Amino acid sequence: MVTKKKAAGEFKEGAGPGALWAGMLAAPLAMLVELQVNYALVVWACKAGGREWPLHLVAFAALAVSAAGGLLSWRNWRLAGGRWYDEDAGVMPRSSFMAAVGVMVSALIVLVVVAQWIPVFIHGTCQR
Repeated sequence: MVTKKKAAGEFKEGAGPGALWAGMLAAPLAMLVELQVNYALVVWACKAGGREWPLHLVAFAALAVSAAGGLLSWRNWRLAGGRWYDEDAGVMPRSSFMAAVGVMVSALIVLVVVAQWIPVFIHGTCQR
């Protein structure tokens, strides 16, 4: 088990701040990249005879990255104490807040990626 002092040191220096930011930004960036890549691939998929597998692959990759960002944020939240800090200030309350926001944003983005994936199943690639 990681002590509170060691966890505070990790979030203050080293890879801790990067892990907090990665947990918060991985899911939104994956969703935006997925949307842009699928827009670019749909024309190719139509010309290639309706091949949909690249669209599914991109959506699955975005879903996996979004879920990984959520798991990273969950790990960071547990490492920061796994609780809400009401009136404290410092490294641990900030880290706990950033990790909790990362979990919530990742959960929302997972739903958005699934919602963006549904039309790939319903509509054909050449349907505009």
